[in-house]
Amino acid sequence: MATHKLHIAGKTVRLHGSLIDADFRKQRVLCSDPWAFVSLWLKRDHKNDALFYWEQAHYFFTASQSLPELSSPLTSYYCFLNATKALLSAKGVPFRENHGVGGRSIGNVKSLDNEIVDFQGGGILPSLCKYLEEPDNAGKEFTLKEIFWNIPFIHRAYCLTYKGATELFIPLINQCFMRKDGSKEAWFQAEIDKRYVNAHTKNCIKPGFELYDNNGTYEIRRKRRFTWSGRDIENSIKQFKRYHKQIRRRVVPIYSSENRWYLKKSVTGYDKVNNSQLVLIFAAMHRLSELSRYEPIAFSGHFNVNHNWLLTEFIKASPGQFVYGMASEITGLEFIKPDAF
Repeated sequence: MATHKLHIAGKTVRLHGSLIDADFRKQRVLCSDPWAFVSLWLKRDHKNDALFYWEQAHYFFTASQSLPELSSPLTSYYCFLNATKALLSAKGVPFRENHGVGGRSIGNVKSLDNEIVDFQGGGILPSLCKYLEEPDNAGKEFTLKEIFWNIPFIHRAYCLTYKGATELFIPLINQCFMRKDGSKEAWFQAEIDKRYVNAHTKNCIKPGFELYDNNGTYEIRRKRRFTWSGRDIENSIKQFKRYHKQIRRRVVPIYSSENRWYLKKSVTGYDKVNNSQLVLIFAAMHRLSELSRYEPIAFSGHFNVNHNWLLTEFIKASPGQFVYGMASEITGLEFIKPDAF
């Protein structure tokens, strides 16, 4: 079957950092600091409230950089809170001022299993869930351990911390969208390193994806197709955006120099958490901020047990990941980090 890569505005189309309103016509934004770019973007569009919240988020982000891990969750959370308000304000999404998430500790052992995150029915976090078109989990609770397992940029740290933990993410390379020659049929596909291919792989990429051997190169592709017509670009792009949203529920990024992409496995019995990492980062950092603010001595105990490195990695890495994700959602542009935060 003869195929070729899909192009929009003269460039190869790949996965995009924005879940909801990705602009596939624009070039990627290479910047070590998205703060100034997004501020100018909001100012240009006269999004004054959103600009205020975004700049507030920046102040809290800067403050976090000089604080130790025991204290920085408080300022990092307020960075996330204000960045989320900036997104909601920019998109005209109404929200109530309460946070929409709570937390508590159970038991007497310092364990991420004993730190509970309670999702609520109204407030900033549920409004974010609504905008991202995903469950708000109202009335549900998850442990920090469950949430951390579902976040890709700390997943390696998670698996090293909890020996025998099931790996949830498969790294993808050379991801793109393909079109069949002489046809309107198009689809998503990517390559998987053969180290990750075994008898279990075919099952864990289901539903919705299939694995096949292309002359020694292992590739996955989305079973569902979308229609692409060069004669009706606007309608084709609308269909493509809907298709892209569906894929991005399973294929998630780590923001880096080229943005690395991972397919989330379908693991039976471990599908309680079905939210994007923006929501999960927000919720987890809220719980850590509560501990930092109200129970600092108890919080310090978490740095004296086996999950201390995992916790530290989350606290250090999540602000950069969250901000790049928010910048992409606000502007609809793809942001690339030239080097590590």
